[in-house]
Amino acid sequence: MEVQVLTSAGLRIIAKPSKNVGKSIDDLIATYIEHSLVYLSKEMWRHAMATSTQQPDSPFGKAYSALDRELADQTCNLIMKLQQQGSARDEIDARGVGELLFNNMNMMFIEFIKREDMTIKELLAAIHRQNRTLTLAIEK
Repeated sequence: MEVQVLTSAGLRIIAKPSKNVGKSIDDLIATYIEHSLVYLSKEMWRHAMATSTQQPDSPFGKAYSALDRELADQTCNLIMKLQQQGSARDEIDARGVGELLFNNMNMMFIEFIKREDMTIKELLAAIHRQNRTLTLAIEK
């Protein structure tokens, strides 16, 4: 159920993104990040990630990987939507940019769950700072 809630929230942002590329990206990433601690603590996330890595062919490992792929696809679809609405440059590789954004968010999330003292606010600020250069490069 929580997977459906998360993916539906992402689809709502993609359907009507802000004209501002940075805000649209921040909105989608914040949706993913803020949802992350609704059902699982940082400790539970550490176990979930370990299990998905150690047992990738288990039902849990497959579901975990499928969700990551779906969220990465949503991130790519957001960039495509921004291109369609004229906010992002047409000549960029929307899939490549979306994958970079998702992979960066995912890596920063790993750092976040490793540090008990790090807050979601700090995580989002760090991701925003890192994505800013890419955002400036893709916006019209």
